[in-house]
Amino acid sequence: MKVAFHLFLVSFLFSIACYGQLRIIPSWDNKALELEQVYLTENKDSISFSTLKMYFSDFRFREKLSGGITEIDTLIFYDLADSSTHVFFKNLEISNYDDVSFTLGLDSSKNVSGELENAYDPLLGMYWAWNTGYVNLKLAGKSSLVLTKTHDFEFHLGGYRFPYASAQQVQVDLLDSYIQFELSLLFPDVISLKKTHHLMVPGKEAFLILQGLAACFN
Repeated sequence: MKVAFHLFLVSFLFSIACYGQLRIIPSWDNKALELEQVYLTENKDSISFSTLKMYFSDFRFREKLSGGITEIDTLIFYDLADSSTHVFFKNLEISNYDDVSFTLGLDSSKNVSGELENAYDPLLGMYWAWNTGYVNLKLAGKSSLVLTKTHDFEFHLGGYRFPYASAQQVQVDLLDSYIQFELSLLFPDVISLKKTHHLMVPGKEAFLILQGLAACFN
């Protein structure tokens, strides 16, 4: 799977001069995901995505030669519709590192920091309220699996309070200068759109879905 995706992206990555940069690339069936494009699940149900937004924070890069850790305490907002948010750490030479760990979402300290600028800006559409904090990941679209007239689905996944603090730890090997986020792994094992197609509040269900989402990075 990783090999096929790598071959698909080789010319694209060279064309953007990715040397020294890190990219998160959402995909469906090993092809770079496009908004409003119709895809098929394993059971031939149709699905398309209109929104994919998420937060990343607290990066830890492990160096190849020394095994030392380079920590970058930051908050990064990613929006598939905005290419300016797709490249991280432009001055960091990714080839010097074996792997990276990071947080999908915001931990409790960032949720209550009181900061409301840059990646924290409520105008990005990822802030609920002071007592519920930020949405870690927002996903919306349409699918034939949703048995309603419009076939819409929408998930606002977050929450920082015990026992459902939903930010997830992810660790991946840095075989390339990109990290693949394979959304086809979500349906139906993590998200059953026939059962749940709208989820907009923190809680156990959002916590469990974000756990499954963390396993989609490779």
